[in-house]
Amino acid sequence: MNSVKTLQQFGLASLLLAGLSHDVAQTALAASGDYLFSYQVKGENWGGITLRDHTAYFGSDDGHLYALNIDRPKLAWSFKTGGLVRSKPTIKNHQIFVSSDDGYLYALNRWQGKLLWRTSLNDADVERILPANHAPWEFDYTKSSALVHGDKVFIGSGDGQLYALSRFSGEVLWHFKTQGKIRTTPAHYNGLVFVSSWDGSVYALNAQSGERVWQYETKGALTSSPLVVDDVLVIGSRDTHLYGLDPNSGALLWQQAYPGGSWVESSATAAADGEHFYIGSSDSNLLNKFHARSGNLIWQFETGGWSWGQPVVSNGTVYIGATGHDEPGWYETKRGFFAVDGQTGQQQWQYQPKAIDGFVHGGVYGAPAVGYGKVIVPDLDGYVHVFEE
Repeated sequence: MNSVKTLQQFGLASLLLAGLSHDVAQTALAASGDYLFSYQVKGENWGGITLRDHTAYFGSDDGHLYALNIDRPKLAWSFKTGGLVRSKPTIKNHQIFVSSDDGYLYALNRWQGKLLWRTSLNDADVERILPANHAPWEFDYTKSSALVHGDKVFIGSGDGQLYALSRFSGEVLWHFKTQGKIRTTPAHYNGLVFVSSWDGSVYALNAQSGERVWQYETKGALTSSPLVVDDVLVIGSRDTHLYGLDPNSGALLWQQAYPGGSWVESSATAAADGEHFYIGSSDSNLLNKFHARSGNLIWQFETGGWSWGQPVVSNGTVYIGATGHDEPGWYETKRGFFAVDGQTGQQQWQYQPKAIDGFVHGGVYGAPAVGYGKVIVPDLDGYVHVFEE
């Protein structure tokens, strides 16, 4: 199956009310990639979606965290913060954690959306320079999400520090200072916490004490989050390279140069076999599959746009979005969202996101969620769009 689906084809203009579109969707047997319904919020959706118990949790530039029941569909609750919510919510038992540009990490009861505690990350005053067609070329569009391991919550801040907090009280247990903003999400492996920074380095810290174990320096800012796949730490850099490091020592195992001098904005996602991973790009407009131990490229899929986000893998299918711009005189980039066969790299289906105003003219950045037979996509057009898996 290799079909192109647009929201216009699905009659989105007449189906913007979630309840109505859901009723319509129930009248016919849906095929993979068929549009089911949309839910509108009041801001662009840059954060990823977390799915649990038939509920999609996601943040928006309107400052809210939302809990949307995807079966009815109906909003279960929303929680308002004081800034953009571009982090992906993290769930542990009854708690849900999300950070906001108002400078706080919030812990909420995920069933009612009630505040349990909040802790300052000291970055409310950090200037966020969004993508534009002029210098400075910072493209500071993302946000660190929480990593929960045991009774600790680890999260990066725009003030350059990685914080370790008590999961139950929000008390800061320790913090580690880097020399740049941390917009990436930390990872845990064998007692170590890994975090990447805009100072160009990836750090391995003792998870208990916060003591630095090793540091590896690249030559560009790091907006790619670290991931360990088959005992290899994978990290991308704006120096146009993808790196494979020994997670225990930080030694370089391999590196790959991206074509066309492309930044590596995306973060890796492990394949089901535990031996390969998928990762996007920036200017090269590609979704790639690599072998983790060797760093060898397996296949490439052309997205036509900036594939900044982290791919999501489910039941052998890889999902990734693309953003773009319409600036005259620049290379062409296109908005998109794609379902790709994880083995062959062949497109299964796609849809064309609507245009929005601004330098980034739309598309999908945040990681979708897949479950309960649905693909839930956070679109920059202010809607969460839902498709048949």
